[in-house]
Order: sequence, then structure tokens, then C-alpha cells
Amino acid sequence: MKTKAIVTTILLAFVAASVIYLVVKETSGRPAASMPSTATSVAQPGQTAMSEAAETRGQPAASMPSTPTSVAQPGQTAMSEAAETTKASSKLVAYYFHGNMRCVTCRTIEAYATEAVNAGFPEALKDGRLEFRVVNVEEPANEHFVQDYQLVTRSVVLAEFADGKQEQWKNLPRVWQLVRDKEAFLKYVQDETRGYLEAAD
Repeated sequence: MKTKAIVTTILLAFVAASVIYLVVKETSGRPAASMPSTATSVAQPGQTAMSEAAETRGQPAASMPSTPTSVAQPGQTAMSEAAETTKASSKLVAYYFHGNMRCVTCRTIEAYATEAVNAGFPEALKDGRLEFRVVNVEEPANEHFVQDYQLVTRSVVLAEFADGKQEQWKNLPRVWQLVRDKEAFLKYVQDETRGYLEAAD
């Protein structure tokens, strides 16, 4: 009975010694190269978000674009600016010229002309190809318009500009004849204005 207890104790001691040996060998005997390096495990700025996005889509991080597709590529901004410059370089100005004395008919012509331009050409007004101006020619700074456009009364004038220089202009004298027919007045002003805008395009 004593012998059996001694054998059991020896076997248990052997097993314990074997386990301790294997643990020590596993922790101390592993090559340094196989240990994860702190430096390599730290993600560089931006890599974490890109890797996560790649994993979400099932793609390797290396295949992810370095810049978002919504960011304008080189040249796009310049092209947009060039387009804006082109639009701004050609402009049609619709003037309504009046004086200090404002009769009912004069005010009606102004109101109809304003409506014709605003209702007929919202896009052209928005992008700068068309502009509507109301000018009092009896103010000292505006007196030159009387000579410039040979004005003899209150008038609607279309003036075309290119690169800041006036190319041509046209007085619309029929506004006085059509002031009692609003629809005909609006159509007249819009047809004349449209003709200039389409020619500029």
C-alpha cells in the first residue's frame, strides 16, 4: 500500500515537472521575430478608418482610393471658374429709363418691363447673363444715358456687353403702344430679350 502511494506521488511529480518545463520552454524559447512588434501593430494616421472601410466592403485596404471620390480632382475647379468667367464675359442689360416725374403710364411700363424680364428669364438672371436696371436719367451721374441711347422719353433699352464693352443696343419703342395690352407688352419685351440671349449663346 505504501509502495502504491509512492509510485502515484512520483508520477504526479513527473507530470507537474513536464507541464512546468513545457510552459517555460514555450514562453522563453519563442524567437523574438515571432513576437508582435509594438511599432508594426500601431496604425498610421488614416489607416484605421481606411482598413475598417475596406473590411466592411470586403476589399483589402490597399485597394481603397486615397482621396474621397466627392473631392474635385485637379483641374475641375479651374474648369468651373473658366465657365463662370465665360458666362460673366457676355451680358445683356435691360434698362428702364425714367425721370423725376413719374406718371401712371411710366410706372406701368416699368412694372410690366420688370415682370417680363423676371418671369421670362429667371435662369439668365441667376447666372448673370441678364440684368435688369431701373435708372433715373435726371440724376447727374446718369445724364450720359440720354446721349448714349438717344432717349427722347421714358424707355426700355436692351444693351449687349462683351468683356465689359458695349457691343450693340436697341430701344424698344413699342412699349408705349402696348402699355394697355399687358400680354402683348410682355411678349414683345420677352421676344426681343430672347433674341439677344439666343444670339449670344
